[in-house]
Amino acid sequence: MSSLNIGLVKSIAVIGGGPCGAAAIKALLKEPAFDCVRGFERRAGSGGLWNYHDSRAGPEPVAGPSLDPHSPDLVKPHKLAPNQYVWPSAIYELLDTNVPRQIMEYSGFPFPKGTPLFPTKQQVLDYFKEYARDAEPHIRFNTNVVSVRYRPDEGKRWHVTHRPVCDETEGGLKPSAAHPDETEHFDAVLVASGHYELPYVPEKKGLAEWTSKYPGSVSHSKHFRHPRQFADVPGKLLIVGNSASALDLAYQAATVLQRDVYKSARSQAMLPGGSSDYIKTVPDIERFEPETKSVRLTDGSVLDNVGHVLFATGFLRHYPFLDEINKSSTPVVTDGLRLHGLYKQCVSYNFPGLAFIATPRYILPTRVGEAQAIWLSKIFQGKLALPSVEEMRADEENTVRLRGDSPKFHNLMYPDDVHYAHELNQHVYSTPDWQSGLVPCEWSHEDILYRASAVKMKEAYLKYRELTNGKRATSVEELQHAVDFRFEDVDWTEFKL
Repeated sequence: MSSLNIGLVKSIAVIGGGPCGAAAIKALLKEPAFDCVRGFERRAGSGGLWNYHDSRAGPEPVAGPSLDPHSPDLVKPHKLAPNQYVWPSAIYELLDTNVPRQIMEYSGFPFPKGTPLFPTKQQVLDYFKEYARDAEPHIRFNTNVVSVRYRPDEGKRWHVTHRPVCDETEGGLKPSAAHPDETEHFDAVLVASGHYELPYVPEKKGLAEWTSKYPGSVSHSKHFRHPRQFADVPGKLLIVGNSASALDLAYQAATVLQRDVYKSARSQAMLPGGSSDYIKTVPDIERFEPETKSVRLTDGSVLDNVGHVLFATGFLRHYPFLDEINKSSTPVVTDGLRLHGLYKQCVSYNFPGLAFIATPRYILPTRVGEAQAIWLSKIFQGKLALPSVEEMRADEENTVRLRGDSPKFHNLMYPDDVHYAHELNQHVYSTPDWQSGLVPCEWSHEDILYRASAVKMKEAYLKYRELTNGKRATSVEELQHAVDFRFEDVDWTEFKL
């Protein structure tokens, strides 16, 4: 059996200054063993993808399938003014969260009183920015990390190269003699840059020919901002997907535009969404037929006169700064559908000192990210021992057998996410003086009820808003009285409270 030799960690780079990056930085700063904790964030401030921007230019068109996760220029910023750039995200104007605020909260840091059960995008951004205040002095904003290289024979094994986001670097994408790249050396690197940047558009027969014949008629949910973008679509509006974005965008388009919206689904929805008679759920797409401007579905039926197709089909795992690692014999990213070589979807067992924050899907990123960061802080100090490399590899292989070598590998649905956080927390509690660091958030009886009932609660919340002319409920009691909301039954025997 071989062990992962992380060594003595004194300096740590955190790539990403959003909600999970801030949590990681705060967890690490609570540990006096680390001499340097430095964050890098290409945006101008904290908050990550919750920083909303609407160019009012309409949805960015898709030219065909998007399947390659490796090009460094696939995700580009928008220039607002001289030396002022924004990085578009998947946040849209009418977005509310799809999980209740209580289980989004960091440890010991509640939302302000009176916040709706499902906060708006601005309330979430304000909350994250307030939380990140202590971390911000340790983050280099307007800084794009362009390369992370592993040099095992050097004292500080991780070389992080970055450049400023400015006009001379074309928003941080190109090297510039006026602002040369800078390289700093660290003992460890945490990647907390998220995985909602590079749109995934699946291969469909006839799609490339369709986009060529009808330019601008296909887009991705990342560039959805408001239903008004589709008010003048001269034909059927087709949304592809059946997860969080597809459900919410179909509901918004149907209720705001008061028009039929066709939603193509290949599997049952696992997340909450509003209902409307205008939403018509149809099967998966078999092929595009540009000659007749129609789409043939897998059951043989045909949608004719399709005016716009909106893919809400998720994102590829995209870390262009790991280009050297991804060209090695043990890449982290291959086809972009999942990450490779990680223990507990977090620690790289091929590259000592490399770890990823909040990579699983369907989780509460703040809670899981915070738990992972606290857990890693103990590992980097040598207070927690990892299993052997062989055991960590076997753990990953077992997950592949259970969930598949696909995006589902990263699925951590309830109650798995609760068990996962509980396992990491138990490891932390086994270390000496763990209370002196950042204390992890424990799942309470009420938290588990909220998590188990999140889908029903969001559906009740939407129904409540419809009945009250848009009022936002701030308590479960309001939903219970107005729409007879009831919590899901929970098998408490599977939880150790």
